Amino acid sequence: MKLVVYIITIISLLPVLIMSTDVCIQECTCLKGLTTVNCDSKGWKNLIDAEFPASVATLTLNSNKLKFDTIDDRSKIEHLTKLLDLSLNGNPLDVIPPFNDSKLKSLSLQDTSLTSAEFPPSYTGSFLQTISLSSNKINVINENDFLPLKNSQIKKLHIDHAHLLKIHQNAFIPLVELQSLSLQQNELKSGEFLSTFSLLSSINLDGNQFTSLPQQLTTPGHIKEFFFRQNLISIIDDSSPLYSWLKMNYTNTKIYLANNSFDCCQSLWFIRFLTSSSHFVGDAPLLRCATPAAYAGRNLTTLNPDDMNCSGILPNKTWWTTVRIIGITIGGIATVLALTIVVIVTIHRIKLRSGYTKIGGDDNSLPNAPLWALSDDFPFPQHGEDDDSISTYSTAQSRNTYGSHMTTASTAAGISLKDGNQI
Repeated sequence: MKLVVYIITIISLLPVLIMSTDVCIQECTCLKGLTTVNCDSKGWKNLIDAEFPASVATLTLNSNKLKFDTIDDRSKIEHLTKLLDLSLNGNPLDVIPPFNDSKLKSLSLQDTSLTSAEFPPSYTGSFLQTISLSSNKINVINENDFLPLKNSQIKKLHIDHAHLLKIHQNAFIPLVELQSLSLQQNELKSGEFLSTFSLLSSINLDGNQFTSLPQQLTTPGHIKEFFFRQNLISIIDDSSPLYSWLKMNYTNTKIYLANNSFDCCQSLWFIRFLTSSSHFVGDAPLLRCATPAAYAGRNLTTLNPDDMNCSGILPNKTWWTTVRIIGITIGGIATVLALTIVVIVTIHRIKLRSGYTKIGGDDNSLPNAPLWALSDDFPFPQHGEDDDSISTYSTAQSRNTYGSHMTTASTAAGISLKDGNQI
């Protein structure tokens, strides 16, 4: 009975085997009832002579010389109505192939000489859920590169090792269903795009060039995992988004920070944070000091900030953030202005107390006096002597009364009395 069933099965597969002789018998590896076809490294430049089984669901054409720049080559793919997963890694595509009416759910275009992430309009309404554009030289992702994928079902996007320098703030807005984004090993320094995701739950930014945690992390939204391992982060203080996580108690959010070169004397706040809130940092036991030398190699979770000797250690260049520079500049200007005002007010008060304004006119109050009387060299009698040659002449007028020349009488109380009769 089993033999009969086996013979019937073989007979039923004969038409498929005959139709797929070119790829499944002579050149490619076909598995799982012809649903998986592997045609890697065949040196193909086109697909003119290739016939794929209609039942194929997974097709790999990696490491060939295909460009898919002709309708004939693209139609070979578009006519595979059951095809769900297509891998074209290692082909010199240059641009993303404009497949039409494809039912693809997964498309891998790694190491395909792409310089742009722009998807052709033919992908409008596609069924794609997973895309990989890794190992290319894309450099920049523009605002409209993913626009044809608007409202698509894409849930996973990988653009690793792509030499990315910049991503437009609104680039990922069309990908409303995106849940996992990987941007590992690029050259990104800022994350303006991080605040535009509606359903994203995980983002991987390992191996980039962030020197601090982006402020967009302050409100993580639905994102539960942030990966910032192997970046250039050296200082985490109370100005970082982690402070908001602590205040808002985002207990379901984790960040991974291993292999960053921490300056532990400038990250004392973060060390205290780890003491009480290490559950926010998924790899806390792996975090180590790089500087200063006294703490190099020490695990952050084993340090006690109150016991650390950081006196006299100056902040390194990463301490000088834009906010701090502006604050120090404004403070310096305010200090200079305040000191200037104090100096001006002090000088003005000194003048009021000790100075005077010279009045115009002749300073000689005795115009008829002898000239030698105005000199500093006139003879002055010695103490106890009288010299009649010294004149006491004065031209100043005075009032005189008889009373002023009258003799005085002394009272018993010693008070001098004068005659009250005056002229």
